[in-house]
Amino acid sequence: MKERSVSVFAPATIANLGPGIDVLGIALTMPGDVVLASRTEEPGFTFKVQSKDADLPGDAKNNVAGHVANLMIEEFKPTFGIDLLLKKQMPIGSGLGSSAASSVAAAVAVNALLSRPLKRPDLLRFVAEGERLTSGAAHLDNVAPSLLGGACLIRNSDPNDVLTLPLRNKIWWVVASPELVVTTREARKNLPKSLPLKRAIQQWGHVAGVVAGLAQGSSATVGSSLVDAVAEPVRGPLIEGFHAVKAAALKAGAPGAAIAGSGASVFAVTQSEVDGRRIGRAMQRAFRDEAGVASKIYVSRINTTGAEVEVSS
Repeated sequence: MKERSVSVFAPATIANLGPGIDVLGIALTMPGDVVLASRTEEPGFTFKVQSKDADLPGDAKNNVAGHVANLMIEEFKPTFGIDLLLKKQMPIGSGLGSSAASSVAAAVAVNALLSRPLKRPDLLRFVAEGERLTSGAAHLDNVAPSLLGGACLIRNSDPNDVLTLPLRNKIWWVVASPELVVTTREARKNLPKSLPLKRAIQQWGHVAGVVAGLAQGSSATVGSSLVDAVAEPVRGPLIEGFHAVKAAALKAGAPGAAIAGSGASVFAVTQSEVDGRRIGRAMQRAFRDEAGVASKIYVSRINTTGAEVEVSS
């Protein structure tokens, strides 16, 4: 089928899930980014951005969506042209995979216009380059779940080796996304280059605990495993009010809470939507009282679909 126009929604994600830095990630049902793409008669590529964020690059070379689309166009050399519009709905520096959602939406849209020469996992090599552009590292823990859906384990990134984890989708994920910005590049630069063996073993154990909790559908198991001795000590101070927000989530009944990706969002887990909304309100108040900032709350189960394509014609 030769689609002439498509709309693609790529969901937000939570990467790391506490201890699983660069190796674990899940897709959320909301928020996300949208790309509208269409064929044109004249060969070539035009790229536009619709965004309220003045800091978001509007040119294809420096915007992850345009960059990823360009890479695919250069490889497949279509005989037609492509117009691409990124409708940026997620704030940058949120810790919810904003750049990943843009990259994924662009890649899936271009692939659809090319009559889908690539299966979803084969798009990983393109969307990873979007992450390299924005953060300096082609990590997959955001792009993989946004593209594939579900919970993903990154077993290797050279070459790409991603496992979609078995899960009982019973856990509710509560995200407090404040009006603060933490860039991934900034958050990565002070991470430790090596770990004492004892600390590494503890970290591995907690990663396994998160994986087990996902399979069980147990927020208690996942929550008690959200122990991060690697990134949180470095990234926590970059998020104003982080410790108060985490404490508020725990006091409200969440079995665990941690930084979403590199921040500034913070997430918690629970077993019911009602509890999730109550926990979210507590986190929202803590951001307001401790950091003086507003925040949006998202309460979501894991999105098992990933990026969604709607054919316009």
